[in-house]
Amino acid sequence: MVNVIGGLFYQGWYEDRSADETLELAFAYRPLTEREAIVREIDGLLAALPTTEDVGGFFLSFNVDIDFRRDLGGDVRAWLEVARGVVRGFAS
Repeated sequence: MVNVIGGLFYQGWYEDRSADETLELAFAYRPLTEREAIVREIDGLLAALPTTEDVGGFFLSFNVDIDFRRDLGGDVRAWLEVARGVVRGFAS
């Protein structure tokens, strides 16, 4: 999952784009099996980390510097839930 998050927020992608635009750049043209695997990873992460604080702590533990305040009021867990839906949409 850390590689997925690292890929999502490669410096320069997220700075000037919305979260959805970043997801599209990262995943829209990936093979279907890869997108489905990413959705499963996000599902697993959400199941293992039930609160926004848990998800935020997970990211911080890997030095992933993400500014979620721009999207969804800073709710990291809500952002992942949206990410799952967006990536799943690419996978269908």
